[in-house]
This record gives sequence, structure tokens and C-alpha cells, in this order.
Amino acid sequence: MDDSLDLMQLVAGLGLFLYGMRQLELALGALAGRPFKRFLKLWTARPHRGVIAGALSTAALQSSSVVSLIVLAFVGSGVISLASALGIVFGSNLGTTATGWIVATLGFKLDIQALALPLIGIGGLLVVWSKAQTRLWNAGLLAAGLGLMLLGLDFMKSGADAATTLFDPEALAGYPLIVFLGAGLLLTAAIQSSSATIMMTLSALYVGAIPLSAAAAVAIGADLGTTITAVLGAMAGSADKKRVAFGIVLFNLVTDSIAFLLLEPLLALIGDGLGIRDPLFALVAFHSAFNLIGVLLFLPVIRPMSVWLGQRFVDETLPVLRHVEPGDTAVPETAVENTRRETLRLIDQAAALNLARFGLPPDHRFYEVGKDRDDIEVFGSRPDLDRCYARLKELEGGILHYVLELQRQPLEADESTALGRLLPAIRNAVHSAKSVRDIEHDLRLFRDSVNDRFNAYLGQFRESIRDFYEAASQLAADDPHQVRFETLVTARKSAHSLHRRMHRRIYDEVERGELSRGEISTLLNVNREIDAANRSMLAAMADTVLDPQSAEDFASLPDSD
Repeated sequence: MDDSLDLMQLVAGLGLFLYGMRQLELALGALAGRPFKRFLKLWTARPHRGVIAGALSTAALQSSSVVSLIVLAFVGSGVISLASALGIVFGSNLGTTATGWIVATLGFKLDIQALALPLIGIGGLLVVWSKAQTRLWNAGLLAAGLGLMLLGLDFMKSGADAATTLFDPEALAGYPLIVFLGAGLLLTAAIQSSSATIMMTLSALYVGAIPLSAAAAVAIGADLGTTITAVLGAMAGSADKKRVAFGIVLFNLVTDSIAFLLLEPLLALIGDGLGIRDPLFALVAFHSAFNLIGVLLFLPVIRPMSVWLGQRFVDETLPVLRHVEPGDTAVPETAVENTRRETLRLIDQAAALNLARFGLPPDHRFYEVGKDRDDIEVFGSRPDLDRCYARLKELEGGILHYVLELQRQPLEADESTALGRLLPAIRNAVHSAKSVRDIEHDLRLFRDSVNDRFNAYLGQFRESIRDFYEAASQLAADDPHQVRFETLVTARKSAHSLHRRMHRRIYDEVERGELSRGEISTLLNVNREIDAANRSMLAAMADTVLDPQSAEDFASLPDSD
């Protein structure tokens, strides 16, 4: 029973270490901020500088995953090249070994709890007493995370010590080293942290639970296990993400294979050649040595490797623009019509996004969409609305860039007029989506409120949104401009009437005194933003589906109930 409890320390220590490392990672990422990203960007012009930047960044942040995420974002947006990205991630492998050096130097030489407990205490107090997301708050998170990591390491050390009482460590000598490599690989794949695996291995080595050669094999397996994370993260990613992930897998496979084949000679070189007899230092030196060998081996071939990888993966997702291609402006008449079709796609997605934020299905359409909705997340199940909004902005940018290209061509007067009307339509559609996005916090207040009267307003606003888009969807069945004009006028009157009616109802609530001042303010804000969103959407539709004169007449209509 006591042995079981002692072994639970090993599990608890692992949990504390992983949790503390995650908090440390978040805090360092926030504290590093823009200067760190600028450093990473400026220091990656050449692959060898990328390796240095990756190693230093990972050593400083204590997390190769943070560095990798930033690198993937940079390479995906074209800020850095694939060759530079490969240099950084290869260097980050070397940077992860810094954790082992710190722990081997301090973690087992000092009283860990004497250092960990004050860090946890000070860090916890700073987190509680500081305003969230400030530098002081992040500093507290950093201190607490570091303290929890050290405390977790102490627990792992105690747990490993207890484990030696349950079995004879010499029994492990009968197993081939490939078994230890497999154990390191599986453990790292399971806990998603090579650093934690190395720390557990150092703890086991410290108490004599495993020999140095076995610990070295576990370290190789841990290195190889990190590739599982890269592969899983890239499976549904972009082509650039897959290229970087494949580069990581190739680097680790080659490096770790060499390390395993040269395991005994490398350990002998470290012990006899460098005179490192302490098994803890020998293990981290071995870990650093084989990663350094990998970096030196791959550094000369990073550029040709990036060219080769660039030819191996292509994006399977459909392009942002479906009806136009950048540079294809030879036939302006067709190009203008295709731009109109792209604008209709954008309006359709903005409308779907507005419906989705109110929990309504995007089952209304105001034109024949054909395949325009294929592979568009907002029309799927459980869409990520923030990501959908970002895609909408990306589509907006793509259309605007194409329009600028088209405007450089010699256009007929009617073509120029049509193009000029599409620009405000694009702007209004995105503004509509932004207006609804801006009240997302208010909508959550409705959903979470314990005041049933206040909570009920969410259903009323949802009904008004449904009624508006049902009225607008009649455009899909309308053909002549006059009929479309009348449909839009009806939708406009309906939207305005709903806004005025809700406005009066809210002021009646003021008279009743059953809602707080904050709730009244929230209601007024939501009603105002919904009205602004509906007006912008109608203006976008009018400029896209009506002829110029009808669109102008529609814009000049006075408000009325």
C-alpha cells in the first residue's frame, strides 16, 4: 500500500511538471511578445542564423512548441521562407536540451522544495492580486509555473526512488536498448512532452533505477516521440505546415538513428574523452551531442531540402477566390461579372456568420449559390466562428486586391460603374458581420443570466434575425430588378419595424424597473448593433443585385415604420 502511494508520487509529479511547464510556456510567450517575434523574423534570413535563433529561442522559452507555432504562422503568411523555418525548428531541437542542463546542474544538487515552494507562493499571489494578462500577472504565472515544474520534479525523483524498492534495477540490464528507445518514444507520444520524459529519466538515473546506456536510449526515443506531435498537428494543416512537419520527422529519424547506432561510442567519448563521469551530466551531454550532430549534418542541405519539400505537398483546400484568378483581367466584362459573383459569395458568408452567432442554421439564401458553399466552414457543423470571420476578411482582401488590378485596365463606363458599386457592397457586408461579432459578449450575458426576463430577450432577438433573413431570402426567387427592389424594401421596413418595436419594449422595461441598469444598457447596445448589421447587409445586397438606378433609389429611401 505504501509502495503504491509512493508510486503515485511519480504520476503526480509528472502531472505537476507538465502543468507547470504549460503555465511557464504561456507566461514566457506573453512576456516575450513582439520583441521576440521581431528577433525570430530578423534572424532567419539565412538557415544557419535560423538554427541559432531556434536554439536560443527554445532555450529561453523552454518550449519548442511555442517556437514551432510562431514559425508555422510566419511561414504560412510568407514572412519567412521554408528554408528559414526548417533552420529554426532544427535549432529548437538543440535548444530543448537546455532544460536538461539546468535540471542536472541545479535540480538534483539543491533542496528542490526550498526553491519551489517560495516560487509557487509568490507566483500564486501575483496571479491573484494582479490584473489578468498584465506583465505582472504573467510574471506571477511564470514564477508559479517554474515552481510547479520543480515540485513535480521532486515528486518524480521520490517516486522513482520508491520504484527501486519494488524491483531490482539490475533486471533491466537483460533488456535490449531498443526496448528503452521504444519506451521513451511511447511515453513522449502519450504525454506530448520530451522534456518531461527526460526529467523522468534523469530522476530514474539519479536513484539508480536504470543504467546510463538505457537512459540514453530513452532520450533518443523521447526525441523521436516529438515527431508524433508534429505529424498529428499537420495532418489537417496547410501544405506549408505539412512540409515543416515532414522536415522535422526526417531530421529526427536520421539524427536519432545515428545516435542509436553510435550510442556506446558517444557515451565512451563523453566519459573518457571529455571526462564527464556524473551520469546526470553524461546523459544531458549525450542528448545535446546527438542533436548537435543532427544540426551539423542537416545545415548544409537545408536549402535543397526546402526545394524538395516544396514539390512534395500541395494544398488540397479550395482557393479563397473561386470565380476570379489574380492577374486574369484580359476580358474586363467577364472579370467584372466574376467579381460580382465573388461579392455575392462574401455577402452569403457574412449572412451565414450572423445567423450562426445567434445559433441559427444558415439555411437562407438570396441567390443561387451553386458550389459557392463547398468547403466553407461557416456552412458546416460546429464552425469556429472566429476562424470563419478571419476567412471572411481574407476573402474581402482577395476581392479588393483583384478589383485594384482590374481598375488598371481600360474599362467601359458601365463596367467601371458596376465595379465601383461592388466596393461598398464588400465593405458593408463585412461591416455587418463585424457589428454582430461585436455583441458576442453581450449574447453570452443573455445566455448566462439568471434573470429569466433578461434571458428571454435572446430568443426575441434571435426571432428578429430569423425574420430578417427570411425576408431577404425572397431575393433568390426574384428575377426582375423591380421585384428585387420591392423585396429589399419589404425587408428594410421589417428590419426597421423590429428595431423600433424592440426599442420601445426596452424603454417599457425601464418603467417596470425589473432589469438592472447594466442589463438595460446591454439590451440597447444589442438592438442598435443588430439594426446596424441589418442595414449594412441590405445595402450590400442592393448594390450587388440591383441596377445602378434602383440601388441609388433604395439608398435614398427614408426610414419609416
